[in-house]
Amino acid sequence: MSGQDVRGQRWDALVVGGGIAGLTAAWDLVRAGLRPLLIEARGYTGGLVAAGRIGGARMDLGAEGFVVRGQAATSMLAELGLHATGPHGRPRLFLPPLTPGDGDGPSGWALHRFPDDAYLGIPADPLAPDVVAIIGEEAARRAAQDADLPGTVGTGPEDPGDLASFVTARMGAGVLERLVRPIVAGIHSADPADLAADVVMPGLRRATAELGSLSAAVAAVLERRRARKDGAGGRSVDAAVEGGLFRLTDALREAIEAGGGSVRTRTGAQWLRPGGGQDCADGQAPTAWRVGIAPTRRGPTPSDEPVPDGAQEVVATDRVVVACSAGAALRLLRGIPGLPASATELTVPVGAPIARFTLVARAPELSGEPVGSGLLVAPTGVAEPGELAGPAAASSAGTGASGLASDGTVPGGGSASPVACPVRAKALSHLSAKWPWVGAELRALHGPDVHALRLSYGRPGQPRPQVDLQVALDDVTALTGVRIEPEAVIDHMLVRWDGTLPPVTPAYRERTRLLEEQLAPVTGLEVTGAWVAGTGIAAVVEHARAAAGRLMGSDGR
Repeated sequence: MSGQDVRGQRWDALVVGGGIAGLTAAWDLVRAGLRPLLIEARGYTGGLVAAGRIGGARMDLGAEGFVVRGQAATSMLAELGLHATGPHGRPRLFLPPLTPGDGDGPSGWALHRFPDDAYLGIPADPLAPDVVAIIGEEAARRAAQDADLPGTVGTGPEDPGDLASFVTARMGAGVLERLVRPIVAGIHSADPADLAADVVMPGLRRATAELGSLSAAVAAVLERRRARKDGAGGRSVDAAVEGGLFRLTDALREAIEAGGGSVRTRTGAQWLRPGGGQDCADGQAPTAWRVGIAPTRRGPTPSDEPVPDGAQEVVATDRVVVACSAGAALRLLRGIPGLPASATELTVPVGAPIARFTLVARAPELSGEPVGSGLLVAPTGVAEPGELAGPAAASSAGTGASGLASDGTVPGGGSASPVACPVRAKALSHLSAKWPWVGAELRALHGPDVHALRLSYGRPGQPRPQVDLQVALDDVTALTGVRIEPEAVIDHMLVRWDGTLPPVTPAYRERTRLLEEQLAPVTGLEVTGAWVAGTGIAAVVEHARAAAGRLMGSDGR
């Protein structure tokens, strides 16, 4: 039905936006017996979940996994006949030395295994040997004081709501700088100081207050994870879809169309208005909403919103799900009578300029998986060529983006090295080891000893990263110890996701919460998507399913 002419037609529901939120909402609407039209302004559905062929193998180009929380995402996978699975192998952290001059190699930076028992870097036992090895004995003793602090410390309504402040209040700067900051920066492309703790780790502050310590709250989270029976349990914080995360969005679109819904790409919503008692073009009864839609073409750059490119059509419906990007959604919402103008006056945080460089190469030395499933690089200053042993430049304000003071110490206690990072990448994933299906497909195509690596670039507040094959290969050598010559590279691809992961600050979260409250009385309209749901696929899926449920319940379905 995706090619159906919608001119003058009436639909049970209109879903604006074909990312994971819109696909999820449309799928739930179809399962309830409704006939929705989903429109997506870009040329594909899935949003940050996208796939492409590199070296002949189909693999994820954007998101490849999700942090497991709740059941909304994993139950959806099961209902679609998909299987959740954790990554293969243990990840590493690439960290500067605790003391200048320590560590291996000319830069002093070294690899450390992720702690066995930690949630986004927060340890269940700060005195565990693998934690002490990363943060040092002094910082570990400070972190262990968490057990002696009242549960109210860092959890009260008057306390700062950002993740960095919460972790520091409970366990100190050492845990923040050497565990939480690199892990959170790698997963969310944001600094913990810019993220609302209750969004990134929902319920953790409350559990800390109830159980008396952050370490006890983390231990409870890990126990629940390991007890899961849906394939998403185990040691790892994240999970994926067996075969690739893109299989989820593919399956959602197929299920929507098989169930009687329709999906149209290169089609965007231009305006949204109440039905106003007007009949549809075919003489049917009035509907709650009329929406102007039009064909689209690419914007000036791939990161820009698509622009209208053709004649408008008018769609009539009783239910609208606005699941597009923040800018497009706010533009549509401004047309709703009775909604205060201040409700849509939101300044959406700008995400980091993300670049992902994936390469497929013949490299027998990688068969030993020298970095496990991959690694995350601590966010500090980056050395320029010829300056691998020199100090990182301090900002004029006295601290850099990493929160380090100009003397290399961590504000509020703890220590870190001013030694600059020897690589430009912020993360490396050994895709063919991390996800066994990628390795199997590459071996089937090219024979043994062929591997896929993905390097990620771009941090908040930094210029748009410039990456080419030689930069990527140099970083691979520095991070894995394996040198890959350009002639050994079978294929490579650079994909940019500029600004697509805006940090959900406490203040911004409060503004979106207020917007949702103001929209709640509006009949037949729901707003969803990462910009209101929070970060991560699990959060977005849960929010989108709740939104679809409210629409279905509005008429007794």
